[in-house]
Amino acid sequence: MAVESISLEEFNSFGPARGPMTGVFILEKGWFADSNRNIIGTLTLDQTDKDWGYAILARHADGQYRWIEGEVSIESRDKAETEIVSTMERMVRTDKAEESLFTAAKPEDSAPIGSLLVTDINTELKRYLSKHPEKLYDLSPRKFEELIASILKDLGFEVELTQATRDGGSDIIAYIRNAVCSYLTLVECKKYSPENKVGVGIIRQVTGVHHLKQATKSIIVTTSYFSPDAIKEAKAFENQLDLKDYESIKDWLRRY
Repeated sequence: MAVESISLEEFNSFGPARGPMTGVFILEKGWFADSNRNIIGTLTLDQTDKDWGYAILARHADGQYRWIEGEVSIESRDKAETEIVSTMERMVRTDKAEESLFTAAKPEDSAPIGSLLVTDINTELKRYLSKHPEKLYDLSPRKFEELIASILKDLGFEVELTQATRDGGSDIIAYIRNAVCSYLTLVECKKYSPENKVGVGIIRQVTGVHHLKQATKSIIVTTSYFSPDAIKEAKAFENQLDLKDYESIKDWLRRY
């Protein structure tokens, strides 16, 4: 079962799930598939750094092709092509896809009314942002919220992303639950430019919602930084409120 080059048209016919960076910062430059078309892959070129990478997708039980493995920051197209072909061939030989990728996903529990479960931020995007954190500024505010929710989920939280049309409240509701108790964390996301610092007004707004909803902890996460007045105001609530800025997000992304 060899891995062979295929056309863009054939690749697209499989309906692959593409990340939000594809076509904007990342261009696809080559396409591959195994002979049974259970695994497909694409070579990628980073428009910013001009380095190469690849993404491999496998067909799941629902027929959808989703990302399972990839790499970035490869210095040449030839090396990237060698790596993607050898990786796909290894997957075919070891039946990795049959063993672990074609199993139907377990249905998620229904989210409470007014919230959404996070499902569409994948490891590929988080890995890319870990190498290019400056691209955080190119995400939409909603996509930034989805990213933070996905990171919190990876950190062990049960997460719910509130409706984009919400009126007040918090962007993300996160829980840590165990046999003894349940900790409610409210997360407010601010996708700001670096020069637009989060001010004291946001601190007061979030602490007000915190007390109203009787949360255990509230977190403000921003792609920017916090003003001195905001930091000073937050100290009065240091046991209930955490501030996470651009540097904190970079620390989170280093996990990927």
